[in-house]
Amino acid sequence: MKIQKLQKYLHTLFLLLSVALISACDTNNLLDIDREMLDIDLDTDVQTVNIGDTTTINAHIDYSGDAVLEYEWDTNGGRIVGDGASVIFVAPETAGTYTITLEVSGRSVSERTNIQIQVELGNAIIVMPNRYWQGTTFTQTLSFRLNIEELFRDNITLRYEILQDTAQAGAFLSIAIDGTPVIQDERIGSVQPARMMSIADDVDVSSFISAPGNYELTLSLDIVNVMEDAWLLQKLTVIGAEGSLSEIR
Repeated sequence: MKIQKLQKYLHTLFLLLSVALISACDTNNLLDIDREMLDIDLDTDVQTVNIGDTTTINAHIDYSGDAVLEYEWDTNGGRIVGDGASVIFVAPETAGTYTITLEVSGRSVSERTNIQIQVELGNAIIVMPNRYWQGTTFTQTLSFRLNIEELFRDNITLRYEILQDTAQAGAFLSIAIDGTPVIQDERIGSVQPARMMSIADDVDVSSFISAPGNYELTLSLDIVNVMEDAWLLQKLTVIGAEGSLSEIR
């Protein structure tokens, strides 16, 4: 009699445990159904562009929820035009590898991913004269003959790279094309820098160079202290054109 009661008790306990286990499984399944799932992937028309060019970046979203997704785009160079799942990346004026990042957020889930775009110079005239401004006057000039054979875009850019070598004070830079000022007395450098300082910038010269031909390019420094080998012109780049650039001595 006691054995039968024990068997009946064990059977009842087994049934209760089975029901509890099934209920727990059903609860987990319901939780899995309700849980937001989000996955994102990026692709682009091309992953190598020339400076100033554009490419479209598309986000492919796999989302199980019903919330309105929020898109946050970011880049460490160039700029993003547009929003949502498809945007346009405008390449900067400097060659290199740039990372475009997208973060997508739902109701309770957020995912982040990125894609890299390689930016190249494209058509450009590159000269590395490594020439010091020299002289004993407070205005010193380097002159170049620029021969433009072909233009490849409307916005022609001149990039200069200058090294403040032994100079202990800043200077004022002026650039002219065929005697017409492009920039005038732009302050560069620093006072008593702790180390050699590199200065680089881009100048839009589209209104000065609008057709193939020969141009004279001058870069003048108004300096505070006349020192030997104080300011070095490391590199000149004309972006968006092909031809040649040579120093006039």
